[in-house]
Amino acid sequence: MLRWLVFFLLTTFTLPSSAQYNIKRLMEEGRRSLDAGFYVTSLQIFDRIVALKPNLYEAWYLMALSKYHLEDYKGANSDCQSALALQPYIADIFDLYAMTCIREEKFDSAIVAYTKALDINQDNREYWFNRAYCFYMNNNSKEALLQLDYINKRWNDFDAAINLEKEIKLGRKPQRKITPNVKLDFLKLNMLNKGSWLMQRIPDKEKQETNKKELKVKLY
Repeated sequence: MLRWLVFFLLTTFTLPSSAQYNIKRLMEEGRRSLDAGFYVTSLQIFDRIVALKPNLYEAWYLMALSKYHLEDYKGANSDCQSALALQPYIADIFDLYAMTCIREEKFDSAIVAYTKALDINQDNREYWFNRAYCFYMNNNSKEALLQLDYINKRWNDFDAAINLEKEIKLGRKPQRKITPNVKLDFLKLNMLNKGSWLMQRIPDKEKQETNKKELKVKLY
């Protein structure tokens, strides 16, 4: 009976090596599609991956990023929460989650997310600015100005922060509602491949033969 139970658990909760390899290849395909702007394709691939291996936080994050580009902000928000439940120590995931909150006008949640992102990475000026913007949109101009004053002293060439500070001091009120068609070009989302935590690309077969020092994919 015990032997049967062990066999059942192993076959149920582990994947064979071939399946692990396939997931690696699927991750690479998904990343290529995402990089190329084929968001529907990347979404389908990452959706398949999380069905096979739901504890892979990279897949949840990249699926959320695909949905964000497809303007499915509610779905992206949910996937970010799944990624953060698995890995709550990566600033980029909080960044994407906060951006989905901004799109859904959940500015309180975005402020909390950017505060957590800044706890991890104090040197990202976009996090500071996006949080200041959320304070402004949440009708807290006083706190927004305090944040912007810090930003402009630390990064004196940050045009978006300079312009927003001027707007607030002129008494401009935040305009709501944010519609899906509105471009928030002044809000910067850390794009794919900037984080060292993201998977490295799988080298082409020819490169593997000519350069043995190429990095291979690591799947956590």
